[in-house]
This record gives sequence, structure tokens and C-alpha cells, in this order.
Amino acid sequence: MRIDVYGTIVRLGAMLMFQPLDKLLGAYMREDHAKGVIITTNRPTGVQRFTAGHELGHMHMDHEPHADDENILRRAPVAGTYRQVPMQEREADAFASHFLLPRFLIEKHHHAHSLVERDYENPQTVYQASLRFGASYAATLLAFERENLISRPMRDEMRKVQPKDLKRDLIDDLQVENWSNRDVWRLTEKDEGLVIEANRKDIFVLKLEEHKGAGYLWTFDELKDAGFVILKDESEAFHNNLLGGPNRRYVLGDPSALPDGSYTIRELRPFDPTDDAQSLTVHVRTAAGGDPGLYAPQLDGLLRTQ
Repeated sequence: MRIDVYGTIVRLGAMLMFQPLDKLLGAYMREDHAKGVIITTNRPTGVQRFTAGHELGHMHMDHEPHADDENILRRAPVAGTYRQVPMQEREADAFASHFLLPRFLIEKHHHAHSLVERDYENPQTVYQASLRFGASYAATLLAFERENLISRPMRDEMRKVQPKDLKRDLIDDLQVENWSNRDVWRLTEKDEGLVIEANRKDIFVLKLEEHKGAGYLWTFDELKDAGFVILKDESEAFHNNLLGGPNRRYVLGDPSALPDGSYTIRELRPFDPTDDAQSLTVHVRTAAGGDPGLYAPQLDGLLRTQ
């Protein structure tokens, strides 16, 4: 569901490299007919991808070479001081926003998750959408404002919420010492077919409706056999006074050992495993940008031509 920003940079003829930059988020370089983009490995995936979109904008619009620091994260097109930002930087910002968060992608997410107007006022909705888009929380807020899903005052208010607090709310009492470059994916039945481009340190939280009263239980054997470590497994009835009614299964796990691949979990009766009530399939991919070096698909292509 993400826009392939890294592949686009390569297809437009630039070399793409990731390095642990100290004070810079990224840079666009050009010399004669050679072009290159460098992205830091020291920031979360959403920041990396927005920086890549920003540098792609410079390259696509034939701007002058430029190095970008954290200022590209702090400024906003709606801020009164934005007119003081150089024109080429404003153009690259706008390009990155529309390229990574186009209207059709926002609409697709809206319908897939059956969202309504008030859902967009929930910071958790914005945070989870940002993971699926591969954009930062702040960039996703701006895109929702751009598409008139939230107002500017609402965007300003929600911007005060720290993503770290949203992550903590999702994992309850699990202790995490370092949130750097780590996200929490909340997965439900509505994520059927989702491609999860996760960092190795990310956490999965599965919240699934389970018909335990009818003998059905969610099974996670395929995930566990592949290396998924369950850290917490609980269930809670939707309605405490409804005997035999559905409950919510809550599973929190560590996917760091999962190889890239497709995984299916199923709700079934243990005494009749052929009777599937429902299933959820997700496609797990390791997010690019975690390790220094040339962008892996580009490197593979160069090696094949040798």
C-alpha cells in the first residue's frame, strides 16, 4: 500500500545510498550527468521515506544539489513563516507530500478500514495510517488537512501528541527502553492482504474478534513456527453480560525473527481444523534503510550486470 519512493529514485537514474548521517537527514547530489541521493539510517522509516520523497522532488524538478537537515520536519506549508523558506525547498516539500500521500491512497485506506469523519480526530487512527503509508505522523496529519479530513486547528492540536505515547498506549504494560526507530503495528481483520514493511525492532499488536463461545479460537502456529514470539495473549468479552458472545483476542508479539514472506492466521475449532471461520493473511517485508550501503535492489541489479 506504500508508494515505491526508493524504486522511483533508482528508475529515474540516480544512485541511492543509506548512511548513518550525523546532522543531516539526506541529500541530493548532481555532477555532470550523474545523480545521487543519500538518506540517513538514523531516523524512523517514515522520516527516511519523506526525506527520500523530498530529495526525489529536487531531482525531478532539476533543482540545485542540496543537503537537508531536520528543518524539513519542523516547517509546515500552513505556517506563517513558510513563505521565508526558499522556493525550491517548498516545491520539494509539496512534491514529497503529494507523491507519498496521494489522494487515491488516502481514499483506499479510508474504505479498507471503513473510517468515518470522527475517526480522523483520533491520533491512533493517524498513527496507524502513517505506518501503512510509510510516512511520518506529522506528514500524515498535513495530508489529512490537505484533503479536508481534519481542520487546521485539529491538526495543530493533534500535532501535540507524541507518537511515542501512542505506541505505549498500544502495548499496555510491556516495558520498552528505547523507542528509537521502533513502531507498533495494530492489526485487525481489516488488514487482510496488508503488506507490512516493518523494521526489525517493530512490535505487532493483533486485535481480532473471536467467536470463542462457538468453539472458535485464533491460531498463530504459522507465525510462531516462522519465529514470531508472542509476548502477551489475552481475550476480553465485548459484552460481559452476553453469555457465549464474541470476544476480542489481544496478542502482542515480536516479529524481529520473521523472514520476509506471507503468513496466515486462522480462526478455527480445535476439534475440527478444517472448519475455518475466518482468516487473516499479511505479507511481511523488511523495510529498506536499516543498514548502511547502496539500496539493496539497485546493488543486486549492478552485480547481475557484472
